Amino acid sequence: MRAVLVLSVALSTFLYTGCASTSGNKADVVKADVARPQSVFLARLQQRTTAQTSELTDGSIKVAFPGITAFSHDGARLSDEQQSLLSGVVESLEHINYQKLTVVGHTDSSGQLAYNNKLSQQRADQVKTFLLQQGLKAEQVAAEGRGPAEPVADNKTAQGRAANRRVEIVLAF
Repeated sequence: MRAVLVLSVALSTFLYTGCASTSGNKADVVKADVARPQSVFLARLQQRTTAQTSELTDGSIKVAFPGITAFSHDGARLSDEQQSLLSGVVESLEHINYQKLTVVGHTDSSGQLAYNNKLSQQRADQVKTFLLQQGLKAEQVAAEGRGPAEPVADNKTAQGRAANRRVEIVLAF
């Protein structure tokens, strides 16, 4: 029984730490701290949240939170579910170098354009404030509102309008 336990621990250690070269050349060993920060962030985020990510053409990462109600119809207050997901983003960024995190606020198309533009900025500002309270640095976090200009769903249905009331995060590394 003890041999099985020792073998199990050895196998787990090997699988967890990976295989290192035996050539003695330190350049042959791949270290986690030289991995692309985007890759480390994405791996961590996948473990912590259900957020969806995509890589943009400039190499930045967009983080979206589909399937949740982030905001009420006319509100900028963060839902508990959104706060939980944002906390996962912050935890995933721990000890990772990134240049800038931009919070992008959106609205549905109901109502006046000027009002929706203001509301989307308020939503982005709310998320920015929450992220700063979680420990992110103010000089690395920006917020911008885009109103109803970039819908992800049809604004003709209640479900589509709810999906369009959202924030996304864009991380530049």
